Amino acid sequence: MLPYRILVITISLLATACVPIWQQKPQGISSVDIFWQQRHPELVQLKAWEIRARTAIVQGREGWNAGLVWQQYNGLYQIKIQGPFAQGGVTLIGDEQQVTLTMADGQQASSTTPDALITEVLDVHLPVNALRDWVRGIPYAQADFESIEYDDEGRITHLIQQGWHIEFKRYIPFKQYSMPSKIFIKHADQSLRLVISRWKLTTSEQASKWGLAK
Repeated sequence: MLPYRILVITISLLATACVPIWQQKPQGISSVDIFWQQRHPELVQLKAWEIRARTAIVQGREGWNAGLVWQQYNGLYQIKIQGPFAQGGVTLIGDEQQVTLTMADGQQASSTTPDALITEVLDVHLPVNALRDWVRGIPYAQADFESIEYDDEGRITHLIQQGWHIEFKRYIPFKQYSMPSKIFIKHADQSLRLVISRWKLTTSEQASKWGLAK
């Protein structure tokens, strides 16, 4: 008969071997962490892009539906919000130092940040600076986040940052990336729903037409 101690060790090893791998507690870093660590720097380096989307903006008891074309080239950007705000839409053109908002009737206003400018002129609160990162599926680089969740492929599904709850409902392929295509964003009595129909790259030739290319 086997000594009692050897018998206990043998039974323990057999019991562990019978537990399916997916039920065993992973050791060290998980595969989700690995996928995210691969995705994040790639998305940070994606600095020349364009999205076309539909948006639904709700603020208190008011709501607007609009089309959105956002073109980004490094620190330069052109954002066209088509439809709401006196039916004509607005265009934002800016860089890291200054942004100009142009109304459909040609009136213009400028500021150092797009968030402040939209609030001042349109009385609408949109986190434009943070959206530049959120639409790429990464946290806003200039602020800490309170909570973050991922799917099995290391893509963000839920993010809480600066009091905003950002839900990434769907992703679509774009080049070598997997990019958000449906994003729900909410803060207090404000919400923004963004459904992106197309991702593409922005060229330097396109950016030069904005009068900002350096």
